[in-house]
Amino acid sequence: MRDSKYGLVKLRSLLAILAGAVTLPVVGCTLMLEPIEQRYLFQPWSSDSQQLAAVASRQNGVEEVRLNTPDGVTLHGWLKRPTAAPAGERFPLVIVFGGVRREISWMIDRGNKPDHWGWLYINYRGFGLSEGEPSERVVLQDVKLIYDYAAARPDVNGANIVLFGRSLGTYFTVAMAKTCKIRGAILVTPFDSFVALGAERYPWLPVKLLISGRYDSAAIAPKIKVPALFVLAESDDVTPVAHGDALARAWGGPKRTLTLAGARHYGIERRPDFWNAVGEFLRELDPAPQRLNGSVIDAGAQP
Repeated sequence: MRDSKYGLVKLRSLLAILAGAVTLPVVGCTLMLEPIEQRYLFQPWSSDSQQLAAVASRQNGVEEVRLNTPDGVTLHGWLKRPTAAPAGERFPLVIVFGGVRREISWMIDRGNKPDHWGWLYINYRGFGLSEGEPSERVVLQDVKLIYDYAAARPDVNGANIVLFGRSLGTYFTVAMAKTCKIRGAILVTPFDSFVALGAERYPWLPVKLLISGRYDSAAIAPKIKVPALFVLAESDDVTPVAHGDALARAWGGPKRTLTLAGARHYGIERRPDFWNAVGEFLRELDPAPQRLNGSVIDAGAQP
């Protein structure tokens, strides 16, 4: 309950401050948006660096990953290798983009995931052991770097990558799905746009004037043709169901929508029905194996 209320307060605070910026000149407003995002939207919690450094080990199949960005920032995360990947074959991969405030290692062992898929978790700038400060602009660059790294790995079947977004991460998932070759997308507690969220909560303020075109998943979605799984929380007061439904309606490819009865924005990863839906979606996308020597048996048809 505390997490849900806190997330809602932070989102409302961000929208209120952005709305107040309408009194500023356009250039001044643009210059102030990134510091506002860092403070009121992403809001990373402090992390225990020793605990995070101990996440990776051969015993648990978790590999530490560090990526260097063009502007000199190091991103940090982990690759969870599949537990049932046959020797000599590339494995399909899920790339996870998390939500606000919480670094992403807690998701590594959460849930009953299909055992032949790998999972890649890289923290946003300023989260966990990743350096720098996050904003829409730089994170969009970073997630493309993460995708390129994953697709180029010799042990990953680059023709079978699925993107998984949670809350704010659904926006980055949608943005990457438009430009990158993927098999499908999993969108958990998504939203259509910040403009739509702000207009609902502050109907008397010119939110569209301030943030039109930013964090706008619904504008991108019609151009995407790959399959998608939408997972909505029935009692979500951060990204309400209506906004997830709106994004699903805008999606240009095949989609399935699951609304979890009684669920709130936080904690759905503890529900077996959530992971059952994720597993079923991935099984429907299952490729035939691809060999490490580069000779493709059948990498799976692209939707």
